[in-house]
Amino acid sequence: MNRKSFHKNVERLVDPISVGTIHFIQGFNKLLPKPIQQKIVEASGKKTSSMGFIVEPYATFLCYEIIDTEKAKAFLPNGFELVKTKIFDDDEPKYYAIFGCFRAHTSAFWGLRNEFYILAEDQKTKMLSWIIVDYDSDTISYDKYSGLRSPNASGAVMTTTCNGDVIVDIKNKELGRELEFDVNLKDGQQTKLDQRLWLEGNLSIGYGKVLSKGSADIFSLKFDPCEVRVALQISLDKLNLASNTWYPGMLADKPSQVACFPFAQHFISDSPGFSSNLKNLEELKSAVSKLDFSKIKVFSTDSFRTMMLLSGAFSALIIIVLLLLLIYI
Repeated sequence: MNRKSFHKNVERLVDPISVGTIHFIQGFNKLLPKPIQQKIVEASGKKTSSMGFIVEPYATFLCYEIIDTEKAKAFLPNGFELVKTKIFDDDEPKYYAIFGCFRAHTSAFWGLRNEFYILAEDQKTKMLSWIIVDYDSDTISYDKYSGLRSPNASGAVMTTTCNGDVIVDIKNKELGRELEFDVNLKDGQQTKLDQRLWLEGNLSIGYGKVLSKGSADIFSLKFDPCEVRVALQISLDKLNLASNTWYPGMLADKPSQVACFPFAQHFISDSPGFSSNLKNLEELKSAVSKLDFSKIKVFSTDSFRTMMLLSGAFSALIIIVLLLLLIYI
């Protein structure tokens, strides 16, 4: 399979009508208890184990050195340890936490995300892992702790200007946290990325202790290694950091590195409840070469439709019970 064919086929896994259906149904799903939501989402994952996940151009990563390592360790799931890593190939290794700001269109949602990661090593596999501690988004999402999440950062902005700026303004009013910055890319240099972080790390992604309820539930991405080979390295004097109120005291005041991908990245993500357990570049290449897109279905909405019917029945049952209580009390 050639590179262009892979990219086109990943894009075809994202069906706007199916995504729109999931967005519509999600409003009803929150009426159901979270354990039921989890079982239904994982049932969808078993039917369709792969999801198209396209990160749109200009995904920007603010990479902060962790200065309070004990506080950072408390966010890690069981079996993971902080480890020093590099962002670019010739960096000095540090304990890093990263804010990843990107727009994405996927088989299940479409919108903007600001994900906060701590980089750690899986003590079982010894793989460097991106641990998603928390995230803010203007679209729907899912994790074990929250179940099906509604947007928690409505009105969030990530856009570009004709002058070469990336503008990000993401506020979570409920939690009182925000990340607001702009960065100019014109003098950015294409620089080799550290492959343990950007290649191996994308084969071992999990959720933090709270979101995963203790177990990271590691999943892998399948992708063209070329798309994590280089990124724009942005000089820190081109970053205008207006506000970052996430985890005060745990991180340095300013990022050590800023990286930006000026091109789209095409991933096939494991669906919730499924893990392909890829370990290295050779296994990644083998998995990509064996992909038969004619047999990969668009992420199923059947389980979500079932969830909508169940939530409607559940709501009706509650109303009936309340009416009976009013009558007989």
